[in-house]
Amino acid sequence: MLHFHGSALRTAILFSVLVGLAVLGCRPASEYADRGAQTGGKETVPSSSGSSTGETPKQSGEGDAPARSGSASGQSATPGGSGWVTETQPNPGVSGGQAAQSGWIIPDQPPFSAAPQVEQRPQPLDSPKSAIPLSASQVAEAPAERAPGQGPLPNPLRGNEIPSGGQAVSPPQVSDSPGGLSAIPDRNEQGTPSRPSVSPASNRRVERPPFDPIKENGQFFVGWTQPQLALVFTGNQDGYFEPCGCAGKERMKGGLSRRHTMIQQLRDQGWPVVVMDLGGLIKGFGKQTEVKFQITVDALRQIGYDAINLGRNDLRLPAPLLLSVIAPTTGDRSEFVSANVALFDFDADQWTSRFRVVEAGGKRVGVTSVLGKSYQGEIHNPDLSFRDPAEALAKVVPQLKEQADILVLLAYATRDEAFALVKQFPDFAVLAVSDGPAEPPAAPQFVPDTNTMLVFVGEKGMAAVVLGIYDRPEQPIAYQRVILDSRYPDSPVMKEMMVTYQAQLQALGLDGLEIRTAPHPRRDVQGEFVGSEKCASCHEESYRVWKRSGHSKAWETLVNLDPPRNFDPECISCHVTGWHPTRYFPYLSGFLSEDKTPQLIDVGCESCHGPGGEHVAAEMGSDLERQRRAAEALIVTKEQAENSETHTCRNCHDLDNSPDFDFSTYWPLVEHYEK
Repeated sequence: MLHFHGSALRTAILFSVLVGLAVLGCRPASEYADRGAQTGGKETVPSSSGSSTGETPKQSGEGDAPARSGSASGQSATPGGSGWVTETQPNPGVSGGQAAQSGWIIPDQPPFSAAPQVEQRPQPLDSPKSAIPLSASQVAEAPAERAPGQGPLPNPLRGNEIPSGGQAVSPPQVSDSPGGLSAIPDRNEQGTPSRPSVSPASNRRVERPPFDPIKENGQFFVGWTQPQLALVFTGNQDGYFEPCGCAGKERMKGGLSRRHTMIQQLRDQGWPVVVMDLGGLIKGFGKQTEVKFQITVDALRQIGYDAINLGRNDLRLPAPLLLSVIAPTTGDRSEFVSANVALFDFDADQWTSRFRVVEAGGKRVGVTSVLGKSYQGEIHNPDLSFRDPAEALAKVVPQLKEQADILVLLAYATRDEAFALVKQFPDFAVLAVSDGPAEPPAAPQFVPDTNTMLVFVGEKGMAAVVLGIYDRPEQPIAYQRVILDSRYPDSPVMKEMMVTYQAQLQALGLDGLEIRTAPHPRRDVQGEFVGSEKCASCHEESYRVWKRSGHSKAWETLVNLDPPRNFDPECISCHVTGWHPTRYFPYLSGFLSEDKTPQLIDVGCESCHGPGGEHVAAEMGSDLERQRRAAEALIVTKEQAENSETHTCRNCHDLDNSPDFDFSTYWPLVEHYEK
């Protein structure tokens, strides 16, 4: 009997030791000790967080992306308004009152001379209300700078950079509202901007305030009568043909579809319009970029652009493609203009103009453009010819002065270089420059020490600027920043072009788009991608958390868009498992198609933890050290999910796709631990 009980005791002890080793083998000892101190002895392994639609999972398990209002995550939006300009020498902007800040501001980077806007009651475009002269009581206080570290940061992997160059001069902002009250985003009782919050009832759904684009961005063209002429400026589209829609398109800004609608509304009101784009149509390289360039140029022609410049990324495309796309489709000269860039050489270039003169509203608008000298060295295209911008303008400006009433310069250049050119050639009434803030200022500005009006168009095609030209000496120009938000319905024509674009991507496929796989950087340590179902049997609770999240419905989001985008690599990368989220290519063993790799649709466990093949193989064996190493490689801490370049949720939940993403709000929806 004693022998029997001793054997049983030894068996029990041995079993306990083996179980303990198996548990410890899946996690590093240091992590176990650190987590144990925080959780009462239990080991915790935070995991899966960022990618496409997971930030707003509904109670039923459906994903829903965060709100596109400037108020969430410290990101705010300045309501629109009209700034009236006289022909007096520009003076520094002075402001007062409470105003919402314009766009996101890089930490430690002050707002770019943006004067506040005021809340306006809705009025028709041809409102008979006249401009109100500026008075001391209407001068508002400048918006406070955003404190460092607040709100979502720019994603360096997606090319969000700090603008460079000198400051501009802002005239005072006119206030038309009673009492000078400023329009601000929807705010709570404490006076802070509304932001998404987790519903206490379900703990699995983010409750977002209703979205009202007019409340968020203000009324446009308030106080305007029909101008003699309207100048419309856009640019810096950088390949953003349409908002992605995965965060709810009604909350997103930009897109050629809304741009077309806005411009057409002006024309329908009887406004004579001259439409110009200062360049930067695409970004990046490859077949998809070339297809997008072709579609974009077709769209601009359909909208009716009068003058188009080419930016540095546009000019990196092969010359035969440029020639085939920008060559005029009719007997007229091409819409593309440049004073200092030519296809092949300046004498033989029959496809672009050095300048254009457009007649509208009884005015002759002379438009030319330049590519900055500093950018020319970045373009290695032997089929292009360049001239010094100043030398080129010296030949063009005298001709423009003879033929035009209003001279406009489109400058794809640094701010300092563009300012210097305007000071050298002061006959330009308007300068539109590519190097500027992420969102156009709400108030009109001038090039320092000149009478030349300064136009910034923002980034990614999210906004436009409209200048109203009036035949009255006391107030000849009106300025309006237009945020292309959901108040502008989709243009059916542009929607059809988007359908065509997506159909081309589907027909080409990954091979036709010349997209190739590459090894995952941790493949030697973590092995191949295996899919989330492989995790379910051992990590049951973590799997249930994932299954209830929007991450598990990410693919469905793409399929249900109108038009669907499940063949678009730029969308696929953040909606499947096994792709680089910001460079748009699959890793070896990553997602290829719904037919070939169905186990890798959706944003699975491995999207955040990395490939799990080695972990699965190790757990099927008996090598405890191998099990420990494989399990340790998969751990993602909360700090890594929030801040590391490799694991951060913001690789997908960035300003473009999740503008209101707030880590502290959405992390609890996907947070899970292992004992």
